[in-house]
Amino acid sequence: MLKNFWYACEFSTEVTNKPKQIVMLDQRFVLYRDSQGQVVALKDQCPHRGAALSLGWVEDNCIRCPYHGWKFQADGKCIDIPANAPETPIPKKARIQTYPVQEKYGFVWLFYGDLPEAERHSLPTLPEYLFSTMRPVCHSAIEPANYARLIEANIDFAHVIAIHRKSFGQRVPLDKSIRYQVEEDDWSAVAQFTYDSLGSSRSVLNFLLGGRPQLTVRLSFYLPNVTLAEINVGGDGRFAIKFGILVAFFPIDENTTSAKRVLYRNMLKQPWLDGLVQKLDYKLAHEDTVVVESLDSQTMPKISEELHVAADALALAYRKLRQKYLAKGWGLEPSESKSAYSNGHFTQPLTSLLS
Repeated sequence: MLKNFWYACEFSTEVTNKPKQIVMLDQRFVLYRDSQGQVVALKDQCPHRGAALSLGWVEDNCIRCPYHGWKFQADGKCIDIPANAPETPIPKKARIQTYPVQEKYGFVWLFYGDLPEAERHSLPTLPEYLFSTMRPVCHSAIEPANYARLIEANIDFAHVIAIHRKSFGQRVPLDKSIRYQVEEDDWSAVAQFTYDSLGSSRSVLNFLLGGRPQLTVRLSFYLPNVTLAEINVGGDGRFAIKFGILVAFFPIDENTTSAKRVLYRNMLKQPWLDGLVQKLDYKLAHEDTVVVESLDSQTMPKISEELHVAADALALAYRKLRQKYLAKGWGLEPSESKSAYSNGHFTQPLTSLLS
């Protein structure tokens, strides 16, 4: 897990004037909106007895602790302790950690780290057509797998014929080496590959593809936790089918990930079809998770510890960029005691969330 990055951590629509707990990087955060609609992000722990502030309430743009009612401003400073007389000074240590936040592309982005504002990298720039011409469908899930391993699965051109063979992979012919150029900068990378003509199939997903003759996939990753798959079936033709799959994988801990997914489509945009599209995307995501969960090592191995082929070029670019920032000292050590909090205020073991 990495620090000094902007983490896409929640859908904007999920953050309201009621406190919402986010468990990420083995830590608890609380998000809420003030009266101006601005998102506030704080450490979800009262400095008095350690209660989760996310169980409290928002009052006058401040958050009240559910245990003793201590009142904290958006800057983390405590301004009221009900058990003390008004003239009693409030201890200087009565404050909580705050975190910078931004909103973009339908996500709340939280900066976690110690870099000065001027040294923080900007949020990624995503293709505008996704938001201007396509219909989005959002959903999320808790995945029992390492976030970096899940990211690798989402930027893998070769896994479709195996992991997704029962959904659409059987239509993707692979009778030649997958080779492509990787374009990268200090925070991201992108690659594109065009498969040969698609075969026939009877599945619902493949029926929606319409038997188009060509499949082009463009895969991108943006450190620390976002991937984008742009799928084009039919080339530049008038009736080409296009999908975009934008995913924020934020690590709850080293072995558990919250995946926030948005599937964009340029066809069948009727709202009543959103549920079907959501189920199809969930099916594809689950196919990835089942295999990733079975990997011998959930933490990312060294590049030299595994075998690689030409098709792994984008995943190797991802590993090298991660290693670059780990070498700078931007890595976070796993917590000795795993968090026992879900993304919905409940203090139950994560294992119970996955059963």
